[in-house]
Formats: sequence, structure tokens, C-alpha cells
Amino acid sequence: MLNPMPKKIVSVSDFQRQTKPTFDSIADSKDPVLVLNRNRKVGVFLSPQVYNEFLEAYEDFVDSKDLENAIKSKREEKTYSLDKVLADFE
Repeated sequence: MLNPMPKKIVSVSDFQRQTKPTFDSIADSKDPVLVLNRNRKVGVFLSPQVYNEFLEAYEDFVDSKDLENAIKSKREEKTYSLDKVLADFE
């Protein structure tokens, strides 16, 4: 699970000077790197592995919401039993 506050923070100017070392540290760790520009958050770097884990978790979340909505809409639909339909034809 990702820590909400990244352990590593880098400024845009430091990142420009140390691009390769920053990406090397990301690849070697599961920790994100927060990028600041004038003390404002402007980006977050994630390793490909962490990014893929995040995408999978997000897809699972979307799927669960879709299922929840399908179940809810199914309950709201008016349904008829076969006996009721046949009785209407008699």
C-alpha cells in the first residue's frame, strides 16, 4: 500500500539537474517521489510496478461500483413471476 506522504520530495529544478538518479531511485523503490515547484505539488513519480498495482486496484474499484449499480437497478425494475403472467392470459 502506498504511503499518503511520500518519503522522497524533489523540486523541479533538482529533478532537471538529476533526472537519471531520480528515476534510478524510483525504479529501485516502491515509494513515490513527490515533485514540487515553488512549494506546490506539481507531480508524482511512481515506479512502473506501483503504477500497474494502482491501475489494477482502480479497475477493481470501478468494477465493484458497476456491479453495485447493476444490482441496485435490478432491484428497482418491476419484475413479474411466470405465474402472474400466465394468470393475466387466462
